[in-house]
Amino acid sequence: ITPLRIATKEAHIEHKRLSDFSPYLPKAVIASEDSRYHWHLGVDPLGILRALITNIRGGSIREGGSTVTQQLARSIFRDYVGTEDSAQRKIREAIVALKLETFYSKNFLMLTYLNRVYLGHDNSGFEDAAQFYFDKSAKDLTLSEAATLVGILPGPNNFNPAHDYDKAVSLRNRVLRRMLELGMVSKEEADREERSRIEVNPAAIEELQGTIAPYFYDHVFSELKTLLGSELARDGNFIIESTLNPDMQAQAEASLVQHISTSGASFGFSQGAMVTINAQTGDIIAMVGGADYQKSQFNRATQALRQPGSTFKIFPYALALEQGVSPNTTYACTTLNWAGQAFPGCRSGTARIDMYRGMAQSENVIALRIAQAVGLNQVVQLAHQMGIASKLQPVPGLVLGQSEVTVLELTGAFSVLANDGILKPPHTINRILDSSDCDNLNDRNTCRVIYDAHTNPQHAAKQVITTRVAARMTQLLQGVIASGTGGNAFIGQGEAGKTGTTNKNVDLWFVGYLPEQKIVTGIWLGNDDNTPSRGSSAQAAQLWGNYMTRSSFP
Repeated sequence: ITPLRIATKEAHIEHKRLSDFSPYLPKAVIASEDSRYHWHLGVDPLGILRALITNIRGGSIREGGSTVTQQLARSIFRDYVGTEDSAQRKIREAIVALKLETFYSKNFLMLTYLNRVYLGHDNSGFEDAAQFYFDKSAKDLTLSEAATLVGILPGPNNFNPAHDYDKAVSLRNRVLRRMLELGMVSKEEADREERSRIEVNPAAIEELQGTIAPYFYDHVFSELKTLLGSELARDGNFIIESTLNPDMQAQAEASLVQHISTSGASFGFSQGAMVTINAQTGDIIAMVGGADYQKSQFNRATQALRQPGSTFKIFPYALALEQGVSPNTTYACTTLNWAGQAFPGCRSGTARIDMYRGMAQSENVIALRIAQAVGLNQVVQLAHQMGIASKLQPVPGLVLGQSEVTVLELTGAFSVLANDGILKPPHTINRILDSSDCDNLNDRNTCRVIYDAHTNPQHAAKQVITTRVAARMTQLLQGVIASGTGGNAFIGQGEAGKTGTTNKNVDLWFVGYLPEQKIVTGIWLGNDDNTPSRGSSAQAAQLWGNYMTRSSFP
């Protein structure tokens, strides 16, 4: 077992009195999390209504509507309240909150909250967090520091000042403005603190910078929110068993950085992203979201929408084979007029060519004619079935990679071909354990299992295309490397894959796999500002070959 982040903090500390905390802390918590804390009985109908209106106006979940007492209820009594993101859990949470308010004082509940709430990086409670982020006691926190810690509550692993300073400042200022609105601080105090710098403990920065696979680590928490819901995920106290292969991750990071520093300098690209998936299990075993995490935390493997170029051609080809079209069928290489657009003929000549050569040479007009025959709406449907979640437009340009996708989506779709036509949804989390419910605290296997990807219906294997079609697609894609545009990816292991380049060489792609090992790697190279490069998909294929040659597979 390799921890993604090494924890070196001291033992957990809890205080006996509210006066042991900075007086700004409970005020900031009330302002940010539960402005009617002293008026409700555990559940705040007005707060729920306000959150509902805010979420409807914003078009997304921006507020949860849970009171401080409800947050305590699901944290302390997780076994009863449950972990599913459902209305039933919210009802049980409300029942426990009402009972807590019946038997305990507001001050006791606030004290418990300040001692227990999760604040990122194994920090439970504001004393632990104050020591970690600011190297001081929670009693000595300034107004700015108290507002900072309260501000990161919605996402402490991603929003803390040691990880994302600018975001932490923005959230701190939001808390300060809310405190000003409620009359908890004066305008002069709020203005002064908003103009102050957050002085973060250097040891915290150093520790967080030591995270193994930081882009992967961030995506784990995004996936955690999807699986458990934002409210429960923020409570923390979970043991997460991930899918990462540390050796392959290290090789992916080193390969990408080296390639950008050499080929990138020559061909004019400064960024890249890589994802490696075990197609049989859906395990994401390596993920690199950029050249330097310390300079940019934006994950280009999961957050960047990029045009996939000719890599998208796998979908009309697979659909044609699924409909019974023979790969030996030939298509005209002449100019194609479709939907008011004129698409040039083949680069290789005017003679008709079959699907093997059309794929190997990445002839656009052949892919377009295939898509025209099978239907664009059906191509979109198959792409979604194979794991593309992004919006796709059923227009001719779709076939040539006009609609944007993420590296993770596209790599996941190729994994269907590598896995005999079976989709195993890509994921970074194998199991989630409840660290507050263990028979033996030193043995995580005795902890209650909240989620298991291997038994969860959402991750059940699904036959998307037939085994025969997947095998034939592998043959076509092996031709891309053996005698086509992907020659730079050749490593002599029966590899299959597809190149992709967009207009002006803005996006450079290669997605390929080893059929026997069922290991798939997708690569994108380019620039964040869409500046054209001087390269081609050959550079992405070269990186793929270098990386896959050096990697040891599970």
